[in-house]
Amino acid sequence: MIEIDATHTPYEVTDLDAGCLLGMVSQDHVRALKAVRRQLRLAHQWCVLNPVVDGGAAASWSDDPALASLELDDVLGGAGTPAVAAFAAEEFAVAANLTRQGAMSLLADALDLHHRLPRLWAKVELLEVPGWKARRVAELTRKLSAEAAAWFDTQLAAGERYGWPTIERTLAMAVAKFHPELIRDKTGPLSKADWDVTLTHKHGPEGTASGTSTLDVVGGSLDLARFHDRVCEEAEKLRRAGDADTLGQRKAKALGSIAEAQDTLDFGGLDKLDHRGSVDRACRDHSPASTARRGLRVFVHTTLVDLFGTDDLALADADKLGPVLVEQLTDWLKRHGSIATITPVIDLNRTGSVDRHDPPAWMAEQVRQRDPHCVFPHCTRSSADADLDHITAYDDTGPPGQTTPENLAPLCRRHHLAKTHGRWRYQRTRDGNYLWTDHRGQTWLVTTLGTIGLD
Repeated sequence: MIEIDATHTPYEVTDLDAGCLLGMVSQDHVRALKAVRRQLRLAHQWCVLNPVVDGGAAASWSDDPALASLELDDVLGGAGTPAVAAFAAEEFAVAANLTRQGAMSLLADALDLHHRLPRLWAKVELLEVPGWKARRVAELTRKLSAEAAAWFDTQLAAGERYGWPTIERTLAMAVAKFHPELIRDKTGPLSKADWDVTLTHKHGPEGTASGTSTLDVVGGSLDLARFHDRVCEEAEKLRRAGDADTLGQRKAKALGSIAEAQDTLDFGGLDKLDHRGSVDRACRDHSPASTARRGLRVFVHTTLVDLFGTDDLALADADKLGPVLVEQLTDWLKRHGSIATITPVIDLNRTGSVDRHDPPAWMAEQVRQRDPHCVFPHCTRSSADADLDHITAYDDTGPPGQTTPENLAPLCRRHHLAKTHGRWRYQRTRDGNYLWTDHRGQTWLVTTLGTIGLD
């Protein structure tokens, strides 16, 4: 294994003795500190180069695909930081090979450190505090007022101690001093500000092909207690019906039974499980202004051979839920088969055009199957709830046949807006890749294997 040392001299790792190896480990630590410092410096300078001017829109955390305007909420940094122009984060994300959320976090941390936590930033500059720790502090203090953040920064610097116990204690003091409304009785209920329901699908090694996801709920105590009682009642019914699973497993399965049969709970409507040689059930985001919700849908793609074969380890593609074992899919069908439908496999080579802006169902599904995620550089958002963009803009007075599979591509709402507002343009190549160009003329090629920078 050949490596390059600080003097750009190659060396063989297996030839190192203990002293040389430890010396290089120490050098790597310093280089790592400098790398994060440089990353934060560049991120802040990007914010400086992209201010909000002439009443323009600011970059925000909002990633709701239903947003159709530029009046976005929650600007990047904490109180007291300058606003950054809308879509600056998308451009930075592509160059840094980050997701949009990753770029937003980095830019926000850089803003907070420079403008709200300057003493902590000075320690990062001197390599006395690692950048990763400073970024975590910036995140933890983001919701504090500018006055509270300044007090926190001053107190932390006065003590010259930057361990986590000191950071947490000082943060607690800042909250008590400036935001007493945030202090709660830890033995009492959380506040309504914490209410939320989040669904997480694990696609990594810990969740691959398990067909298992996590639902976290924080809400009204009475509401949740009543719902939990209902779950337990349903789990008991399953036991009496002969279900030999554990109580916890039966309670989890009870959620599906309640969702299917409970009339008093409104889940936004159930579309049918769309079973393309397949079953589908994916929760979609919707416009607040929509007159009708599309409801809960999941597309699961498999073959009849796998579905009705003997190999329980065969895999099915469950769209946003990730890969699942056919064994799990079979269980879904047994419990929810009444709302499942089978449809033919989409022919990805089908051609044709229509003389209207919106594609027919077969064409929309073909494009989403061809491109399973947003085709913007480095974006991984599923195409299931993406906009279908006309690569060459649709012209109401133009020629017929403008809506074709070749002229459509899935873009998540955020990147669709970025393209629409002129910061990006793109084209589909003959081999099915996408060539993107930003407003500075830099180019990226989006392929099935990932994004390649061409400049």
